[in-house]
Amino acid sequence: MDTRQLEYFLAIVEHGGFSKAAAALHVAQPSLSQAMANLEADLGVALFHRVGRGVVLSEAGTELLGPSRRVLRDMAAVRDTAASLSGLRRGTVEVASMPSPGIEPLSTLIHRFSELHPGVTVSTQAAFTPEEVVSLVRGGACELGLLGSAEPVTAPGVDVLPVEEQPFVVVAAPGGTIRASPRTTRTWRPRAFSSTPCRRSSS
Repeated sequence: MDTRQLEYFLAIVEHGGFSKAAAALHVAQPSLSQAMANLEADLGVALFHRVGRGVVLSEAGTELLGPSRRVLRDMAAVRDTAASLSGLRRGTVEVASMPSPGIEPLSTLIHRFSELHPGVTVSTQAAFTPEEVVSLVRGGACELGLLGSAEPVTAPGVDVLPVEEQPFVVVAAPGGTIRASPRTTRTWRPRAFSSTPCRRSSS
């Protein structure tokens, strides 16, 4: 098993099949199929179920997704370290964020990060619940996550860092039925999640 096989495996998953993955990778489809056959033989399990002309992930393939992403991320970190020693600082950091903290504080955080690391691109992915953010980080799809919650969040397997507190209020027209009470104001607490160090890779 090698990183090229894992790259091929993830490309098939992300592009939804062998043909599209081969085109995206600029390799012949027979070569891609042979690489997957070798990987399955090496692991002793089937990673895909062939359904008609398409494929779907097997249970083993689903379990391999997270570890494969982490292996490739670690390899990128190795290249990143070598690149930084030679003065190159380029690459991408993937961030999963819920909509509200995706406006603020994420925009400020990206601005500050870009000032310090102008050669690094920040790529964001939308997530709509705290659980989805944690899942994307834990599964290796994103390196960092940003979510908002009125209550403390625990997420085994990832690091949790409170970022800031924001007021969350209800606004009503004058003379409306809403009256001020302790329940009309809550605190929205953006939190950052991380399972791996930020990646900067040479390009």
